[in-house]
Amino acid sequence: MRQQGNATVRRWFAGIGAAAIAGALLVGGQFSAEPAHALELPTWDDVQAAKSDSAAAAAKVTEIEGLIAAGEQELERLRNAHAAAFDAFQQAEADFMAAAAKSDALDAQAEQSRAAADAASEQAASLVSQMYRSGGVDRNLQIFLETDGDTADMLLERLAAMSKATERNTTISEEAEQAMNTAASLGEQAELARQERETLRAQKEELEQQAATAVNTQTEQIAAQEEQQTVLAAQLAALKDTEATTVAGYQERLRIEEEIRQEQIRQAAEAAAEAARRAAEEAAAGGGGGGGGGGGGGGSASGWVVPIPYTYISTYFQQWWGHTGVDLVNGCGVTIVAANSGTVALAGWVNVGGNMVYLNHGGGYSTRYAHLSQIWVSPGQWVAAGQPIGAVGTTGMSYGCHLHYEVLLNGVFIDPYGNGFV
Repeated sequence: MRQQGNATVRRWFAGIGAAAIAGALLVGGQFSAEPAHALELPTWDDVQAAKSDSAAAAAKVTEIEGLIAAGEQELERLRNAHAAAFDAFQQAEADFMAAAAKSDALDAQAEQSRAAADAASEQAASLVSQMYRSGGVDRNLQIFLETDGDTADMLLERLAAMSKATERNTTISEEAEQAMNTAASLGEQAELARQERETLRAQKEELEQQAATAVNTQTEQIAAQEEQQTVLAAQLAALKDTEATTVAGYQERLRIEEEIRQEQIRQAAEAAAEAARRAAEEAAAGGGGGGGGGGGGGGSASGWVVPIPYTYISTYFQQWWGHTGVDLVNGCGVTIVAANSGTVALAGWVNVGGNMVYLNHGGGYSTRYAHLSQIWVSPGQWVAAGQPIGAVGTTGMSYGCHLHYEVLLNGVFIDPYGNGFV
């Protein structure tokens, strides 16, 4: 998933939301300017009555299909209602990342320059000390005046060599002074870059909080709209179902299927929690942890929990520009667990990321989980390491079931694979 450099894609999604607001919604053959959630929806009694008559059933199918189409437009509008706030945050995040990179580069250059200046200063001081210990040019001139011609020739050669050495000493002194000036200049630039970095960090954090608030406040409305779509889809399926003669029979089958699905989720959550417990025990005993493709609640080299049992990594950190995490591949519905204990900062639909969860872990660390099919945590909730937070999906700008997983340290994206988090 692309977290940076996706303004065009975000505008494209936002355009869909705007169209959903401005356009009329086709409902049962009629146009309505009202959002889908304000429409009169069929009841299960209506569906049962229509199911007993083929003509009525056909009309009801057409009506519900129109409601579902209208509901999808409303759902898209709700999902993108926070787009402006999130775009502002992502731009601030991009600006902060650029400033952080610049600050780090200047810090490195300043450190190298200081080392070079120190070395040049030491060299110049050493040469001055050597000349002082040898008595310098004046002492050699005195010896020259007190000796015969042969000795004088030798001393003249020595004086010439010392003259060149003096010139070299002057050059070294000038270079040392220049190196110190350069180091001072780079130090000033590095300090200004650090100040800019901290200013942009504060702006980013403020806009991130605003974006998270916008996302979190929409989550309840989105959930209600998604539930409405689920009911309509079930009603449509009940009308088309030829096996169950009554709505009650169809609903009973759905209930059984849902019980099976919930049991599978429960078992997966228990398995993830048990794996996290074993990983914690191994880490406490100094045994380290496995990582790699084993994943999914198991321990990583960092001592954190791997969020899912992935089969392989389809896209690595910065494999293409703006890919700020790793894509861990497994089937839709697989349980995702928290990589470490922390607080839920965001839980909801986020533009191209689809359903996302942000966790703050303390110590400057945070993690992000994208493209979820389901979210099982709420903003402000505290979660333990290894606790289930959602299920793998392919929501948002995604191709195939996978988890896009990001790790940040002090607001800067770091490589989860290269730093031992998976």
